[in-house]
Amino acid sequence: MSEAHGFICGPKLYEFEGWFFEFYDGYGLPWPLRKKDGEPFRRAGRVFYKAFGKWYDLPEAEREKYRVGGGCRSF
Repeated sequence: MSEAHGFICGPKLYEFEGWFFEFYDGYGLPWPLRKKDGEPFRRAGRVFYKAFGKWYDLPEAEREKYRVGGGCRSF
């Protein structure tokens, strides 16, 4: 009998300019999270989106340097 194998995926997590946020590549909006417990903020305002814009303008390889977790994991 062979073992089952699969993947579980979630948003990638990043820290940039004091913001901790999640972002799904290719779709969806980024969203700021609380650093202590990972809970999403109720609103994402201009200050967050200004910082996100700076991060998003970086080359993809540079953006990955700010990744702190998330994405797909195999099991």
